Amino acid sequence: MDIRRKLTAFVAASAMVLATVPAQAGNHWKFNVVNKSTTAAIEFRTQEDGQWSQNWIADRIEPGDTFAMDFGTDEGDCSVRTEIRFTDGSFFDADVDYCKVSTLYIHEDKLTWE
Repeated sequence: MDIRRKLTAFVAASAMVLATVPAQAGNHWKFNVVNKSTTAAIEFRTQEDGQWSQNWIADRIEPGDTFAMDFGTDEGDCSVRTEIRFTDGSFFDADVDYCKVSTLYIHEDKLTWE
């Protein structure tokens, strides 16, 4: 009977610890980017305080390619204005909730995610 009480206490304590850890902690700023457009993407920039960041990609993301993105932090606002530029000169920007992104899809004129 003593073992049963210890096991119950351990399970309850473990559940409490897990409940206090945010979901996806340290992970929600890492995700895959998939280019579902017909043109190579050459710039991926985010906006903070009205200023666009450096280009987050070192090379182009060809149509159909997947790129592993890591912002290097899990701090900041979840919703971030993001700009995509293509080799043909076209571009667009959109708000992205990075706390909800595991895969970000680039289309010709929009971003979608899951």
